[in-house]
Amino acid sequence: MEGNAGNRARGCPPRGLGGPWLAAASLAVALLVSSGVAPLAAAERTFHRTGTDDPATVDPHRIAFPGEQLVVLDLFMSLTTYDNRGRPVAGCAESWTVSPDGRTYTFRLRPNLRWSDGVAMAAEDFAWSFRRALDPKTAFPFASRLYPIKNARRVATGELPPAALGVAAPDRRTVRIELEGPTPYFTDVLASIGMPAPRHVIEKHGSAWIRPQHFVSNGPFVLERWVPNAYLRLRRNPYFWGAERVRLDAVQHYPVENPVTMVRRFQSGGLDLVYVLPPERVEWARREFGDSVRVGRGVSNEVLVFNTRRGPTADVRVRRALSMAIDREAIANSVISFPGVDAWGYVPPGVLNWGEGAKPDFAAWTQARRDAEARRLLAAAGYGAARPLKMRISFPSTELNRKVAVTIATMWRRIGVVPELQQKETKSLVSEVARGDFDSARFVWLAGFSDPYAFLERLYSSGSAVGVNASGYRNPKYDALLERAQQEIDLDRRAAILREAEALALADQPVAPVYYLVGRRLVSARTTGFADNPRGMYPSWYMSVTPR
Repeated sequence: MEGNAGNRARGCPPRGLGGPWLAAASLAVALLVSSGVAPLAAAERTFHRTGTDDPATVDPHRIAFPGEQLVVLDLFMSLTTYDNRGRPVAGCAESWTVSPDGRTYTFRLRPNLRWSDGVAMAAEDFAWSFRRALDPKTAFPFASRLYPIKNARRVATGELPPAALGVAAPDRRTVRIELEGPTPYFTDVLASIGMPAPRHVIEKHGSAWIRPQHFVSNGPFVLERWVPNAYLRLRRNPYFWGAERVRLDAVQHYPVENPVTMVRRFQSGGLDLVYVLPPERVEWARREFGDSVRVGRGVSNEVLVFNTRRGPTADVRVRRALSMAIDREAIANSVISFPGVDAWGYVPPGVLNWGEGAKPDFAAWTQARRDAEARRLLAAAGYGAARPLKMRISFPSTELNRKVAVTIATMWRRIGVVPELQQKETKSLVSEVARGDFDSARFVWLAGFSDPYAFLERLYSSGSAVGVNASGYRNPKYDALLERAQQEIDLDRRAAILREAEALALADQPVAPVYYLVGRRLVSARTTGFADNPRGMYPSWYMSVTPR
């Protein structure tokens, strides 16, 4: 990573000019540097976009946060990839076939694939990368999403060596992947987290391979500069198989430190895509920016994760009481300002291969009845006026998260709970949850792929502690239903099995769904190629911008 601002691009004054011009130019550069925005070459087509978190890595097999995945999608490309509407399409594979039983995928690579350093790519690069992603030594936080691959779970847990993984490269342009069972969303999984990593670079530089001076990728862009807590600059990759389709010279990703600050940068022309527009700013933004405001439902779920391993929330009665007391409709209407997104199930509407999901038994009750039952459950668990339940609510440090947490705390006070609000940086929160040092924590369940399993796998007992089964929920019946669904080739029967699993977990409430996420974006007028989609996937190589 690069932390030296002195290596940033510099501009020179036109010949014969100096004095006031040079002073003004120097001041402009200083202002850009102090704000974390790197100065750019004239007429360069650079797309400036925000993400979510400040990336800690760009290694495709070590990413754990949404902000990291957004950057990796620009740097790497799997056998499949996403189009600008978030749908899986052909990537490094030009075509593929699926066996009649849905268990074997055979991919044909595009000819003349290369890494960004010009080294030729072959099928074995993909096979090696899958083995690396599932090797326990890699500790890939999203390894469980690759469990549909034959022996993947046993490799990831160390029961089998990586060589036992069901991935083969019979020739330079063929990748064959055997699955444990039919997986209708498999090409979506590959597009999301099935990226290759450059073995020849990793073996030479070790963990330092992600530094810009060593970095090699195979996607439309390659890492050029990385200033932690400020931005990542990616430049166009001339060796990308679709390089002639890329209309940008560079992309700059900025972490969201403060959504209001990002809106101000957009207003001043410094950003082209703002990923998070606070709900209280939507109406103002519509007046200020007109059609640049894009608002729509997403296929993601805002949830409150309870600690099922220890503490008061290890008791199912406490979890149910706390969930019942959350007035989801009031949050949707008054805090999110988007009626109808109150969430009762784990799988959001609009997910493929699904239909209507399950709901907990108390979803149809009035809020007054829920509150009364919540008080009864807390009393049965040993809590009351003489011994009130004290609960920590941990949440990432943004204004919207704070407002939701404050609202939930107020609702819990109505049933006699004494809440304690704990605002955390995302990485700190994830680390504490992984250690089990929490009572309840706010997370966003983003869709790794458009299928109910993408959400329900987060409660699978062997899921990773980072971002997957953060609650520590363990229910053998639930696990058995998910495993059974993974063997079912009929999509309707598979959906019915998964709904049964969802209903089982909702009765236990290891996680309380709160509301289905609403996407609020700002897209500059100089941007073309942007397409609204509920997945929130906006690959930069589909974009173009008018030079500044």
